[in-house]
Amino acid sequence: MNTSTSIFIFIAMSLLSSSMRLHAQPHDHAAEHAHVEHGDAGLSLNNGKPWDTDAALRRGMIEIRTAVDLLEPAFAAEQLNQTQAIQLSEAVKGSVTTMIEQCELEPAADANLHSILAMFLAAASELEFSPLSSNGLPALQAALQAYGQYFDHVGWQSDEHAAHSH
Repeated sequence: MNTSTSIFIFIAMSLLSSSMRLHAQPHDHAAEHAHVEHGDAGLSLNNGKPWDTDAALRRGMIEIRTAVDLLEPAFAAEQLNQTQAIQLSEAVKGSVTTMIEQCELEPAADANLHSILAMFLAAASELEFSPLSSNGLPALQAALQAYGQYFDHVGWQSDEHAAHSH
């Protein structure tokens, strides 16, 4: 694990810890979600083009998208239960960990990826507390959409998921 990866894991875990402590305090989830959706996550393109991806990143994102898409109907019907939400959260966190461990991206692409992975981790934590929260599954969908906008993953935009609205 390189220094950049170690630092990211430390920061991500710190953010999760802070999120968990702050969860009991009232805050405006809708405003936070809108903040991330409008590009305030520190994301940028590579000279106007999406960043290159590696095999581990593509595989991990497909795993997350598959898990999210599987539970989206239950969420839409307001029937996503705690057990399903925890399983989704664990799947997302596992995929994120694997992507971090196997990352072979250039430093600038890696920095952008870390912003998106932080979005995934925050949404995964929210799921564990509140399965029907707009900062849970919908935030995972927003992170998947951000990935598609900022990373060159062949076929990502042309599939059904790109049509999801948030």
